[in-house]
Amino acid sequence: MKRLFRELGIVALLLTSSICGVSAAEEDTGMIRSASEQAFSQLTSNAINALNGVQKVKEEGTKGVLDVKFQIAEVNAPSQTTVTTTTTNGTGQTTTSTQTTTATTPSKLGIKVWFELADGTIVNPTKKEWKPKERFYVHVQTAVPVYVALFQNYPDSRPTSRQIYPNAKYPDSFKALQPGQTTKLPVLFEMDDDMRDEVMSMVVVRADWEGIQNGLTAQATASVVNNNGTTQVSAQVTTRGVGTMKSINDSAVTKEKATADEVQKTIEGISKKEAENIANAVNAASESVKFQIVGSEVATSSQPNDVCFYMFGAGNVGQWQLTIKK
Repeated sequence: MKRLFRELGIVALLLTSSICGVSAAEEDTGMIRSASEQAFSQLTSNAINALNGVQKVKEEGTKGVLDVKFQIAEVNAPSQTTVTTTTTNGTGQTTTSTQTTTATTPSKLGIKVWFELADGTIVNPTKKEWKPKERFYVHVQTAVPVYVALFQNYPDSRPTSRQIYPNAKYPDSFKALQPGQTTKLPVLFEMDDDMRDEVMSMVVVRADWEGIQNGLTAQATASVVNNNGTTQVSAQVTTRGVGTMKSINDSAVTKEKATADEVQKTIEGISKKEAENIANAVNAASESVKFQIVGSEVATSSQPNDVCFYMFGAGNVGQWQLTIKK
């Protein structure tokens, strides 16, 4: 596999619409998309204010930089859960019913994702009919400073996954993604030249997550700088940090706790104690690793907001997986 993608197999929470007319479901879709955009915008504003606050404290010198924390206020993000129930009566006939409930979830992690084909077409990956060797880019807009890693997964074999991003050929792929900014990941992905399903996942961690600090070139808060009037996290993720993100991904894929032995196999050159610390951090983060996802019914558009899907997390770490069918 050179790269991958397609239908979000585990991206549930996609919204329904009727074939004709404006249905209640369509109205609900519009409302939850609007609420998602508002929550995302508010979280972005909160993150920018927090970064500015860190920079101000550093300039004033009132605290040591290692004592400064990101004070990013969380938001209540919308979420939908759809439950399908099938019942069989005495004559053997089956009846299927679907019930969707809408709620809000306190969130301190949020991203928007969409895809762009090599010819420039903006697409919703859940609605796209993919072909062998088709090429595309991934766009990510984040509400909070994060690091991103992509993996090809092998759920039924070892290794569980293979890192495909960050890529050493692209130095920028190790940089933090900044709040309010859209990043076109600097890799042109390509589907395999066959008809087999491909499985890919993305791991997203907040730059200030304690479990990633030893895997950065500098502590996140200490690395905050004023870059031409924009406050940013300048620390980059290292090979160790990416290894930590791989451990998060593998734990989510296998649904098993990370172990120090597995971490040592993933991150070469670390001690048993360091591996134990990383395993403990990964296992603690895995309790809230699932994203709440709001998708779109639009397949293609010239506007990213029409086709993007929103993902909100209750913790500092999020993982989502895509099953790509051709």
